[in-house]
Amino acid sequence: MSFYEVQNLHFSYNEKVILKGIDVCIKEGSIVSLLGANGTGKSTLMKLFLGLLHPSSGEVILKGKALQHYSIKERASHISYVPQSTHVAFAFCALDIVLMGRIAFESWFKRASEADVILARSAMERLGILHLEKRTFQTLSGGEKQLVLIARSLAQGAKILVMDEPVSGLDYGNQLRLLETIITLSKEGYTFLKSTHFPEHALMLGGYTYALKDGYVLAHGDTTTILTEQLINELYNTNVMLKQTLCGYPVCIPAFVNTK
Repeated sequence: MSFYEVQNLHFSYNEKVILKGIDVCIKEGSIVSLLGANGTGKSTLMKLFLGLLHPSSGEVILKGKALQHYSIKERASHISYVPQSTHVAFAFCALDIVLMGRIAFESWFKRASEADVILARSAMERLGILHLEKRTFQTLSGGEKQLVLIARSLAQGAKILVMDEPVSGLDYGNQLRLLETIITLSKEGYTFLKSTHFPEHALMLGGYTYALKDGYVLAHGDTTTILTEQLINELYNTNVMLKQTLCGYPVCIPAFVNTK
């Protein structure tokens, strides 16, 4: 049974139609990947899930209630956004960034309480980054910044994390560590809605995938079942082959690569 969903969702920017009758159902504790080429509506769909945009028609529903009927604080208690990156103008330390997850429940001008600090440090320790608490955020690596932003979501208390291209700009090692973190947290009951341009990452995470093209859901289902060569090539207008690796995960190999 889904607890976070969109029903018959339509959305337009002025005269341009972006999404056309989208249905997405997300189960609690699941990992849902959104795949599709640039401009197909993935980021717009996530903004609608977050309540940052309002649909032309259709509804976003959380726990049986339309998202528009939740207050901002109520939304923040359930849903958190983890961006690709975040610009920090001042020299905040990593702990300060994580503490910002508590602002949804306090005044901007109120000093963080001891309980807030305990929650923030606990979230960092959970992700293995407590040693970074005094480091200036700008000095962290891309992977460390992503983990700090996830810790901020955990400190916020939200159980649904919406992630827009979370591995963008990360080196290979940090990509894998971030995917491992998502899998670990999903096993603890956290729910993930994430966009990605990498079919292999969706396959590594498993879960459920929605493939978007031209504003429609082209295909959806269990990731390992629906992500076929045919679907990937149709989504991205390319020519790749899916090859099984020794560890059991398929990888996409461009057809022009000589595999003999």
